[in-house]
Amino acid sequence: MAQLQTNKPPIDLAPGNNAGELVPVVLPQRLIIFGSLLWLVVVSPLFVESAAYRYVAPFLALIALHYYRKAPVRPRTDWLGWLCMGWGTYVLVRFVAIFLMTPEHSIGASDWLYAYPFFFPILGVAFLLYEPVLEKIVAAVFAFALIMLIATQHFRDVFAGETVRPLIMNNQIHGAVACGMILIFTAFWLLHYLTDKSSDRSIARFAYIVSPLIAILCLIAIYGAKSKGVWLALAATLPVLGLVTLTYLRLKTGLIVVACAAVLLLGGAYAVRHNIEKTAGPTVSSTIEMIDNITKSRDLSDAVSSTITSDTTPFSMDARLQLWSNGWELFSSAPIFGWGGEWVERWKHTRYADVQYTLLHDGYLEMLVRHGLFGGLVMALILAALIVNVWRARKAGLIPRTAWHAYAVCLFFFALTLLSNSNNRLAIGESLALTSSAFACWCGMRLRGERLLMPAKKPQAEAVGA
Repeated sequence: MAQLQTNKPPIDLAPGNNAGELVPVVLPQRLIIFGSLLWLVVVSPLFVESAAYRYVAPFLALIALHYYRKAPVRPRTDWLGWLCMGWGTYVLVRFVAIFLMTPEHSIGASDWLYAYPFFFPILGVAFLLYEPVLEKIVAAVFAFALIMLIATQHFRDVFAGETVRPLIMNNQIHGAVACGMILIFTAFWLLHYLTDKSSDRSIARFAYIVSPLIAILCLIAIYGAKSKGVWLALAATLPVLGLVTLTYLRLKTGLIVVACAAVLLLGGAYAVRHNIEKTAGPTVSSTIEMIDNITKSRDLSDAVSSTITSDTTPFSMDARLQLWSNGWELFSSAPIFGWGGEWVERWKHTRYADVQYTLLHDGYLEMLVRHGLFGGLVMALILAALIVNVWRARKAGLIPRTAWHAYAVCLFFFALTLLSNSNNRLAIGESLALTSSAFACWCGMRLRGERLLMPAKKPQAEAVGA
């Protein structure tokens, strides 16, 4: 969410056009305001867990499609765009085929969301249209983040050792993931304005005040949520964040900042160590015992089964192990292409079919069960190409370094949270997929020097001789 540069690369006009004849599309003011509000709703799952983004994202796509079709010079669809749309089409066709061909008309569970890549390219065009106001949109997101964090704070409960639900989320785990993402974005947003003096100074002053408050509130909320998976993901991400921060500041200043932050975090963790031990201790003990059993017996299945049946295994760990066992069982029986929408029916015949969830609590198993290794390979290829787009845009100076680091570190954190939660099936994951992928597609267009170009003036009608 770092501020994005809007300097425009050289425009390669179509043959036969003079530079003065075509200009980049400029949206009407009312459409700029309307579209900016739509973008805020698209990222709103960071604060409010609702499906509103699903209903507004199509409007952004329609706005982009309208101007894309109208513009005489427009971005070409590259191989990545065709791959995204091809994969989305494959998912939808397979979904419909399984629905029609199975006696029970299987629809799976949230299986249609894997068709989202179909919309990545056109939402990249929407990024292109709203490029001039992206900095203001990003500032509005952080203003809203601060308001929501203050409005939903539970300081008394947190410091009393109670579990709290940050922001407006369905459970505390979702809130903790959202706060982790907000924390990362906030750090790089502040770093951008600290290191780039050419950016908007009024927004910079706003960032200086707001960012520390957001960061503190996020850390308190993450602690209060008591999500062990998010704690682990953040514990792995914060050192990366610290090392990256050092590259922005003078070595001495950077070391002092990172050291102070580390001391404060470790000091805070030590102060609440008994609460942390109470929350994570039983899970850690059961995990160590399971690993010890695996080492002794060298049989993963027996070790997992004995951990599930053990009376000392915490409920959350027990349920996850059952879900992962079922998920692996389904994947192993259809490893290449997965089960598609049939997986829910197959789930009823797994070893732990009576477990009360079908949310697998592992984002990678979610993909493998539905689409197998083939789907995993295609999605990995799409993700890798998107990441390369953003990295190359950074190297070419088309986006700030902070934008690249915010993108990469956030994906790293989110990828870690997927190991113990199916956050890709939640509103926050779907929203992240849409916005981050659209951003990467926009970076690809910028790298190719492509824009939406329209005639500067309507051509005068030629005089017709009598």
